[in-house]
Amino acid sequence: MAIVLPKSKNWNNEIKNNNAIPIIYAGSTSEIYFLIQEVSEELEGFINTGNTDADELHVFKEEQEQAMSSEWSKIGLTVTYRNQKISFMHHDVTVIYPQISNTTTGIKISLLPWFMLPGRPYPIFTYLYAIWHYHSTGKKSQKESAAAAGKLFGIPSFNKSTVSRSIKAMEGMIDLAGIDTALPVTEPVLPTNEELLKYVPKILNGITTIEDIKEQYGEEVKRLPAPVNGGGSVQRALSDIPVEYSVVIKKSAPVSRGRGDKRKRPARPCGKGKKLNQQPIVFVGSAQIKKTCLGFIDTCRRLVLNSAITYHTYLN
Repeated sequence: MAIVLPKSKNWNNEIKNNNAIPIIYAGSTSEIYFLIQEVSEELEGFINTGNTDADELHVFKEEQEQAMSSEWSKIGLTVTYRNQKISFMHHDVTVIYPQISNTTTGIKISLLPWFMLPGRPYPIFTYLYAIWHYHSTGKKSQKESAAAAGKLFGIPSFNKSTVSRSIKAMEGMIDLAGIDTALPVTEPVLPTNEELLKYVPKILNGITTIEDIKEQYGEEVKRLPAPVNGGGSVQRALSDIPVEYSVVIKKSAPVSRGRGDKRKRPARPCGKGKKLNQQPIVFVGSAQIKKTCLGFIDTCRRLVLNSAITYHTYLN
């Protein structure tokens, strides 16, 4: 689980003075995450269209990976490549990203695409949409919110138990960060990849041990607290998301009672009758689904990067 860094502290003065770095520290490991917005054309195309013939996609172009690896190896850092499978638009794709380590200290920096949560099978916008949909529709039904997210992002297996866990996780994250206002959906001002990656050796050579970080940030690196406000802050934090994105499920038509059959019938024994047929969920048309999908992904990108810049934590 990602940890919130105190806004008054950071690893060094350069990072402290640069408020545009989307950097996250994972408290359960000695790992730091840089969120990358400028991903390879193939990976960006997959997220924007859901189409790909590849089983594996890299975060960076091959020539960029080789140049980075060569430069960091020359100064004694170790570069390895990690992979994680994500499901999106009826595809299972393995995303390959670099991890740079200082083998002396054990500190690692992973360069993750902005939409990927470590260890999670779906892109972050899937979880965020389900959480937001549930709150924006008046907490009507976690099952419907899961169905809406699954339909929007081509993940039929997305279910309400995932929505429930995600809501609880986000409540804890927002409470810990002290977020009491709407998260901005404005376009974040970010350094280029070239500028951002200059911080990798500076950070890895500036931290002695992971225990130094734990001592500096105290109890915050050990655990997340339980939610304290019943989730009201979630709705507030996500309130700037355009409300029209919640319209994925068609409203059910009222059931016509008519005159019906008024003959008296004996009472049916409890539990022995047939279960009532549930109304099937009907979705809006494919054109509206596509428009909503693209619009929400772009909104989520801005939310995620702004959160990483301001609070140094994932929206999960």
